[in-house]
Order: sequence, then C-alpha cells, then structure tokens
Amino acid sequence: MRGLIYKDVCLFFKGLNKRIFILVGAVMVLLVINCGTIAGLMASVMLAMTVGIQHTLTFSFEEKVEWEKYQRILPVPGHRIVAGKYAAVVATLWVSVVGSVVFNLAIFAVYRMFSLPLLGFSAVCAIAIPLVWTAVTLPACYWFDFQLAQYVSIVLIFPIFYTVKYFEEGPNEFPLNALNSSVLQYAPFAAVCIVALFVASYGISLAGYLWRTRHAVRLKKRRRAQAN
Repeated sequence: MRGLIYKDVCLFFKGLNKRIFILVGAVMVLLVINCGTIAGLMASVMLAMTVGIQHTLTFSFEEKVEWEKYQRILPVPGHRIVAGKYAAVVATLWVSVVGSVVFNLAIFAVYRMFSLPLLGFSAVCAIAIPLVWTAVTLPACYWFDFQLAQYVSIVLIFPIFYTVKYFEEGPNEFPLNALNSSVLQYAPFAAVCIVALFVASYGISLAGYLWRTRHAVRLKKRRRAQAN
C-alpha cells in the first residue's frame, strides 16, 4: 500500500508544472489588486482547489497508460488500493497549508498588518477544500471515469467562486471579528462533517472499484468464451 501512496504522490507532483506556478503567480497579483489584505485568503482557496484538481487529474495519467489493467493483478486487496488514493490526498495537504501560510504572510508583510483569525481561516480552507473536492470527485472517477469527474468538479467551482466574489470588495468589507467567533463555534462541527464525508466517499469509491473490477473480469471471460 505504501508503494501505491508513493505512486499517487509522485503523479500529484508530476502534474504541478511551470504553467500552474505561472498561473498562480498571475492570480496572486490580481488578488492583491482587487482584494487587498484578504488576498492571502483568496490565494489559499485557489491553491486548495488546485490541490484537489491535481488528485483528480492523476486518473488521466493512469488512463493513458492503462494502469487499471495492471492494478487488477496486483497482490493487494481492493480496499487497500482505494485507500492508497485517499491516503495520498491526506499526505499532500501540507502543500496547500504551507502555501496558505506563505501567501498570507506575504500579504501581511505588504500591508504591514497581521490577523491570526484570517491566517487560521485560510489554513482551515487549505485543509477542507482538497478533502471536500476529492470526496466528491473520486467516487465519480471510480464508478465512471475521469471525464465525468471533470463535470462533477464544475458543481464545486461555482460556490467557491461565489464566495471569492462576495469578499472581492476589499478588506473593509471582510468581517474579521465575526470570522473569529464563527471559526471557533463551527470548526468542530465542520471537521466532523468533512471527515464523515471523506470516509463515506471512500466507501462509495470502494464499491465502484469492486463493481468495475468484477465487470471487467466477467467481460474478459465472455470474450474468451466467444473466442473459443
């Protein structure tokens, strides 16, 4: 299973090419211009989305090399194969968290201010968004294919971009005091919901993987019978 986790983590970083970093830099500049002191939060959201998207994109690499055929003959049970994919998501959360801290500290340095609630909320988003994103898209990948998962991602993009648009008016409109109390009040409940969603997603993905594996085996036997 450790080998599977290592494989997924390597695929994750393989997809982070120069174009993505250039895009993130350009978006960061635009956020600084439009959002002021909360640009670090907005950049954290964008990076967290990128982390979630990258884990979905790993299926495209696997489809190109027909990894699924090789995966079926591995001496590893199905629940460990699927668990490896979810463990890789958890193992790469540090990317969005570290990026969130760097973005916010950079913005704080530019505007010469520091907000612990804003930094904390950004870190929470950096953890929550990749988990929720993959919890929704990975079952689509296991039950159907990578292409359908892309369409499912669109459903997640709209509420996130609506939130970005809501806070786009600037730092004076951002309710820091309300944010501090809200995070403390709802963080435990949100954490439980996200963990429950992630675990339920694993169960759905496992069912999809087992169903597709059985279907592939039956199809292979049918073709052999027809050939004979």
